[in-house]
Amino acid sequence: MSSRIEISDDILWGQLLLSWATGKSHLAPGHASPALPRTMKDLQKQASEIGLAITFPDGMVGVQFVQFSSETIVIKLPPKEMVEATEAELVAGLQYPMPQFYDDFYDTRLPKMTTEAALDLHAARIGDYAVRYSE
Repeated sequence: MSSRIEISDDILWGQLLLSWATGKSHLAPGHASPALPRTMKDLQKQASEIGLAITFPDGMVGVQFVQFSSETIVIKLPPKEMVEATEAELVAGLQYPMPQFYDDFYDTRLPKMTTEAALDLHAARIGDYAVRYSE
């Protein structure tokens, strides 16, 4: 276990999410889309079957899916403990935990930043995460 969700392949994970969202397989076009898992065990099994490894934070035991409507805004609030843990890491001088795929796609790394800039980036990413769902 870990303190953050760790996903071994962000593209494969995205394709699995797209399959669940649309009911059309983005993993194997022309094949049936996988059903939404109802338990963490089912989620882990489904991920394993496609070669995806997911590690969940300590204490995370359930899974819940919410599919948004284009007519209603859903504002997703992150868990208080996760926000506070990341803020404590940034104040302690650790680098902002940006997912690796950003570096891969943009072929660059985040520059070293001040604590204030890292906390601002954290706030902006939480704000984006809270409302971004249709792209």
